[in-house]
Amino acid sequence: MGQVVEFLIVNGNGAKEGNWPWHTAIFHNIGRTFVYQCGGTILDQNTVLTAAHCVMTPNGIIARRRLRVQVGRHQLSVTSKRVQEHEAFEMIVHPEYNVNGIRHDIALIMLATDITYTDYVQPICLWNRGEDQNAIVGTWGTVIGYGVDETDNVSDTLREASIPVVSHITCIESNRALFGSQLTSDMLCAGNRDGISACNGDSGGGLFFSYNGTWFIRGIVSFTKPRQYGKICDTKEYTVFTDVAKYLKWIEQQISGTVDQPIVAGIENSHKISLLPTSTCGPNPLSVRLGVHDRYNTTYCEQMDGQMLIRG
Repeated sequence: MGQVVEFLIVNGNGAKEGNWPWHTAIFHNIGRTFVYQCGGTILDQNTVLTAAHCVMTPNGIIARRRLRVQVGRHQLSVTSKRVQEHEAFEMIVHPEYNVNGIRHDIALIMLATDITYTDYVQPICLWNRGEDQNAIVGTWGTVIGYGVDETDNVSDTLREASIPVVSHITCIESNRALFGSQLTSDMLCAGNRDGISACNGDSGGGLFFSYNGTWFIRGIVSFTKPRQYGKICDTKEYTVFTDVAKYLKWIEQQISGTVDQPIVAGIENSHKISLLPTSTCGPNPLSVRLGVHDRYNTTYCEQMDGQMLIRG
């Protein structure tokens, strides 16, 4: 679907096709071709959750005709009958998001046509376990995406990695100049500072947790610090995520309660997916696999209070 630019998942593993059926690839029309920009997550048949900066241009929110969403994709360079492409009907950016800042980095893409659920295309469950961030500190979530690997070469195939959530104090103490001035209670910090990290090309993708075989989204890849020289992320730094749990009411207001998701897909009802595709969320019909990593793509850097940060 057009050229591919720099993305990143460092020291992650190759994802098995169909393991993450809620992940989407977001493309922008740049010049005369559609170029991969960010990741996103399927909430329902018409709604994709992503980062606000993934639907922005220097002139504001991108025109809907210039954005495409693909679901069911495993490789960026190779399409298949499993891939569905959808145009955008509307982009809804959080009203408090400022293109010159990083707070409230969350947006919804309302699709012009319905997603068709298959074993390779399924919705995620919205987080339903409360807002307490301390409750998930030390637990491991999964991030997925397309991006540069540990050799700084582009990965054409979806990759995954598992990273732990860390406390705000730990995050701030790791880099007071950056995180001390930017981290808020609406954000999560995660990583091991060990070379495994979300990076260029992973923005907008999710941080996922599995409970009893059902997957939930808790974070959206937002920003991290770039290397001292260059525009690629520093995998020795933590990654900051928008905390989805803090925005559930806003999300539900925008989609008129259509993601109440009355049936949570688990082991006992996973066989019903094909029969009840609109009433389940968070299943993995093919297999459940822990550990994924996501990265940012088309990269740009911002200067915030004297510190650089990197976003996809």
